Amino acid sequence: MRLLLIRHGDPDYINDSLTARGEEEAKALRSLIPSLNVGDCYVSPLGRARRTAELALSGTGIIPSELDWIQEFMTEYNVNGSEELRKEFRQIFPNTRLLAQNRERRNILTDDYASIGTLVNPGTRKAFAPDKEGRLPKYEPRVPWDMLPGYYTSHPELSDPREWRQSFVATHGGDMPGDGREDSCHQSTFLACYDYVTDRFDRFLEGYGYRREAGGLYRTGCGTEKTVTFFCHFGITAVLLSRLWDTSPFLLLQSLCMAPTSVTEVVTEERVEGYAYFRALRIGDTTHLTLKGQEASFAARFCETYHNLDQRH
Repeated sequence: MRLLLIRHGDPDYINDSLTARGEEEAKALRSLIPSLNVGDCYVSPLGRARRTAELALSGTGIIPSELDWIQEFMTEYNVNGSEELRKEFRQIFPNTRLLAQNRERRNILTDDYASIGTLVNPGTRKAFAPDKEGRLPKYEPRVPWDMLPGYYTSHPELSDPREWRQSFVATHGGDMPGDGREDSCHQSTFLACYDYVTDRFDRFLEGYGYRREAGGLYRTGCGTEKTVTFFCHFGITAVLLSRLWDTSPFLLLQSLCMAPTSVTEVVTEERVEGYAYFRALRIGDTTHLTLKGQEASFAARFCETYHNLDQRH
């Protein structure tokens, strides 16, 4: 079996679509589609993924099926519940000079000093600095790949294949209201959402003849050489890969970055009859952009150097 996980183009998060640059990236991806042999295609219900699939598959006659559980990994963690997390985020902008520069160059800061910073992800805002009385702000919830390295590297449980499930970040949600359904992906904690998504993923793979066993091994009565393609997102891709490899999702969320329209390819190896394991042939490949003379856009990355205020902090 072969899995292709394709991230959407450069996102316009506010309108849940693509920027002009994202449209060009998706058109560049279209030239790669014939050689990819995409097979059975599925798409996230979010607009940026659907638009990417529409442009990339144009002219092929392929209409992807929608899967709600491959939408972006919709959960957040609560920064305010941990003094350690609050102190880490406070370090991003330690002085008013840098704050003023960031306001001028990026136009992302409010006039209210106590509520500095707005993240592009819909419905989520960041506050980076203390208020006028010097008190730490109340931070808005964060998506799981927006974690400062100082916190991640000092908490080894986050990269442990088992212990991550008991970590503060996994078990303390971002105060995000659920929708009242037990099977909802919009759960209050990372752990609940992870279990929801990976359960659906396990069922999906079983439909193709691969039944998960302990430790990331898959039992198959009769293996297949079919290709399955997901047009989806960075966060959900990291989560699905962590399930295939039975490792911590935080390890991948913090250590990988897959550029818009990048291609990740994973295949089974059945060296012992009836048992398969998934291995990656490529992760975050943007060769199609290179061949078109396009530089991969910055979405999902953070500033390469701290004083580069043109890049997201």
